[in-house]
Amino acid sequence: MKHEETRRRLIEGTIRVIARDGLDKATTKLIGLETSINEAYIYRCFSNKEDMFSKTFDCLDEELMNVVMQNVPLMFMSEMEGEVRCRVVFSSVWRFLLGNREKCLTFVRYYYSPYFKKYSQEAHKRRYDPIVNELKRAFRDEANVWMLLNHMLNVMLDFAVKVFSDALPDNEDTAEHVFRLIYVSVKQYFRTNKTQE
Repeated sequence: MKHEETRRRLIEGTIRVIARDGLDKATTKLIGLETSINEAYIYRCFSNKEDMFSKTFDCLDEELMNVVMQNVPLMFMSEMEGEVRCRVVFSSVWRFLLGNREKCLTFVRYYYSPYFKKYSQEAHKRRYDPIVNELKRAFRDEANVWMLLNHMLNVMLDFAVKVFSDALPDNEDTAEHVFRLIYVSVKQYFRTNKTQE
């Protein structure tokens, strides 16, 4: 088996184990069993368990960032009303999160863990800088776009976990509620149409 293929399988297995059992129970032994890959191979692909976790998060973070980045141009389509543009972008990211349960749960468990701050926070910020720079055109100069982006992500992640735990249904009412929470809190920071042009 090629190195990159082994690495990919280990990352996929890490996602499944963390989503199912949580970070604390995600041992290299369990991930080896999950992937049918000898535990020793983990240390050929990653320097240690923390490195494997951070690389797994990097893959998930990159995938989410790409979904967001693909939709950023919609924020500047002046033929649509501002709220409609925001709703389209929100819906795309929301459906991506809910359509990828294991990935979303793994992302959340790592993102809110001490591992994130220690191993991944700086790379995460650098990864999202292009989105922040693009979105600055949509927000007033005084807006902290990085903070707003984090707020939006945190709200979506929090409610996605509630859907996964059956505390909320996966339906249009839930999506509308989440959208409203986000939109109402950020709309005051949007530029007017005149200042965007």
